[in-house]
Amino acid sequence: MKIIKYILPLLLCSTLGLQSCNDFLDTKPSAIYTEDLVWSTRNTAEAFILQTYNSIIGSYTDFKTEDCFTTNSVWVYQGCPAEVKEQKDRDWDFGFGNFGTVRRCNLIIEKVQASPTLSEAEKKELIAEGKMLRAMTYYYQAKHTGRVIWVDRVLTETDEFNLPLTKTIVESYSYILKDLDDAINGLPNESKTGRLNRNAALALKSEVCLTAAAYTGNKSLYAQAVEAVDAIKGYSLDSKYESMFNQDGAYSSPEIIFAHYRSKENTSCQNTLMQEMIPNQNNDAINNYKCSPTFKKDYIFEAWMSHAPSQNLVDDYLVIDRLTGKAVRWNESTQFKNSTKVVAPATLNLAFDPKEITAESIGYESIDGSKLNELMYENRDQRFYATIVYDSCQFYGETVTLCKQGNLNRTARVGAPGTSHMPLTNYIWRKGVYNVSWRIYSGVPTDYHSVIFRYGRALLNKTEALLCMAKEDASKLSEAVATMNQTRMVHGGLPPSEAVTLVQAWSDYKTERRVDLAMEGDYYWSLLRWGKYGYEANHGQNPGSVIKELNMPATFPEISKDRQRMFIGNVQFTNDSREFRTRRYLFPIPQGQINANAALTEADQNEGW
Repeated sequence: MKIIKYILPLLLCSTLGLQSCNDFLDTKPSAIYTEDLVWSTRNTAEAFILQTYNSIIGSYTDFKTEDCFTTNSVWVYQGCPAEVKEQKDRDWDFGFGNFGTVRRCNLIIEKVQASPTLSEAEKKELIAEGKMLRAMTYYYQAKHTGRVIWVDRVLTETDEFNLPLTKTIVESYSYILKDLDDAINGLPNESKTGRLNRNAALALKSEVCLTAAAYTGNKSLYAQAVEAVDAIKGYSLDSKYESMFNQDGAYSSPEIIFAHYRSKENTSCQNTLMQEMIPNQNNDAINNYKCSPTFKKDYIFEAWMSHAPSQNLVDDYLVIDRLTGKAVRWNESTQFKNSTKVVAPATLNLAFDPKEITAESIGYESIDGSKLNELMYENRDQRFYATIVYDSCQFYGETVTLCKQGNLNRTARVGAPGTSHMPLTNYIWRKGVYNVSWRIYSGVPTDYHSVIFRYGRALLNKTEALLCMAKEDASKLSEAVATMNQTRMVHGGLPPSEAVTLVQAWSDYKTERRVDLAMEGDYYWSLLRWGKYGYEANHGQNPGSVIKELNMPATFPEISKDRQRMFIGNVQFTNDSREFRTRRYLFPIPQGQINANAALTEADQNEGW
């Protein structure tokens, strides 16, 4: 059942909620309805709670920002975000001061407990929901800054508002995990679609345990992560991976534990990620630049594309080798190696910008007439076809060509890359795209949902915990590989991993997590965890070292029109000048917070900022 069901009771208390929670200093709300009325029935209390969801969910659904920190996704404009080039300063603020939401959560906890009319059973559930929402709010902050300003009560005008940071990261996560444990003990096992339940709390706990362990060194948290995943009941992997993220499986997928749902009654395409995933192209431009084929429906793609998947990501969708049956990278398969030869990119005459060719670039040429796009893209991990639009595939009823002079090639709009909402990487996102009639366009109504917690992600959390435990207990290795193989085989259609060493298992796991959770706001935070673990999790380096994946350039393919030649080059416009300094394991405590809060000093700033 959609959250929209709760709009009527929500209106009853929206004035109270909006006026009382602008920030945690606001202690004298004026409202049409009294607080006693709001907390007198379950319906009105739930209306306030559901409005609080809206203050938190955005932090868990803004996938594009976090994926663009990595090479998973690339801004299509002439430049990449300042964040990934280490050009941000200590004024950087990612929700650190979200005290209005914290206050709402504390209101839920305190007002529900004090209600003389709610039953004890109702109080238990609603308080647990408030604590889950508070844990989500603070986990988002703790991922960024480590220490937080923990507020666990509704502040009044007599309270001291200059509150200190938690003394350590350990303290931050102890509070968050306590809230999650309380939520697990109080939430129901099942809930209406779009509402949190015990399984959602277990799924989040499994991930919080991993992050907390990485930043605190508390190895006992790995066992807690495993226990949390094992306690999840009633969910299973969805063999229809693509449908989980579009209209087909939004409400029926057995894997989705918690998602944010929006109705076409109040949602249009421009309010969804889809508006930023679809290019802007028409038949006049296709003809002007001698590209092909033209579209059967002109202007079928007329959106505001701002980010596109990279070749770096595509490399991790493995290919099943036709000869051996093993899963390998596309350019390591026997079918590719037997039909191509490596050549100098400069000899390919693909009219590229010379700056896009570096020492790391590599060119290929067919030696038997085989088409390189077919060799690259056939027999792939099934999640590739569910996630990526690639050369010569079908998308929205059209044949999409991303080769040189293809209809959606990076230069097919104005003759140059990095302009006009075209795919700078020669790839387009398919994951998360609904079938909207007749096209995705500003103002066109659409339902939409964003998956936040799902069983596959929880299984990958369990895999990671087991791999960390296997460092000291070798018996955990086989269990970790078996757990990882569940998503690899059900979602990907791949043969199982044959990893028998910790190094091999970590390598396969990092690939598996990247492709299974692409565009789900995970990869950046996983890279930070793996960097904190170090050793097998980060290319053999010591814990806290530089993270290779955050220092490498974004790449793209350019395939000739006849598909007989191609090269892999670096995306220009500063996407080839990414930098990761170890200070970015934690973001800065925002300078504005330090300046405004007498309890904070420069000594509270995170290292390196």
